[in-house]
Amino acid sequence: MNTSSQNESGSTVDARLAELERKVASLEGAAVDPASPTTDDSGTHADDDTFWALNGLLDHAGHEGGVVYTGHTIPPGAEAPVSWQMGLPSAAINDLNFAEAAPALAALGHPVRLELLQAIYEGTTTVARLGDDDRFGTTGQIYHHIHALAGAGWLENSRRGHWRVPGQKIIPLLTLILIGTH
Repeated sequence: MNTSSQNESGSTVDARLAELERKVASLEGAAVDPASPTTDDSGTHADDDTFWALNGLLDHAGHEGGVVYTGHTIPPGAEAPVSWQMGLPSAAINDLNFAEAAPALAALGHPVRLELLQAIYEGTTTVARLGDDDRFGTTGQIYHHIHALAGAGWLENSRRGHWRVPGQKIIPLLTLILIGTH
């Protein structure tokens, strides 16, 4: 073997090794820890689609960020989808009084109320029909729970005797259910 062949072959091995090391470093840099931010040191987003919503928030709100919940769904029996988005930048969140959420959250703090909300969301809209289900108790108990939910804004009387989850509350309600179940 002549030295020219050895140099070409050694050079090829060195180039291949350098390329392999570059690829490994790139893969290590792209690994995403679910508990860590999805940007690298330069502030660019990881290629992982796991955090598509978070990446959108960061693109919109910048480094300071914020909190957003959003959704688009067609409720059972509905003719049209419901879309909703709510968000606040971090500075506004820091100014919130958490205790102000107590009435809305307290109304959801009873299993029967959550089951009533689910039944109404799924299309059972009258107290008479809800009364056919033994899980909800007596008519008086059903009215008690419905009035507590309506007072907190989770239900509205759409027409005499028919209850529904207001359109602007569907996504917030589903978001809370997801939080509680996942």
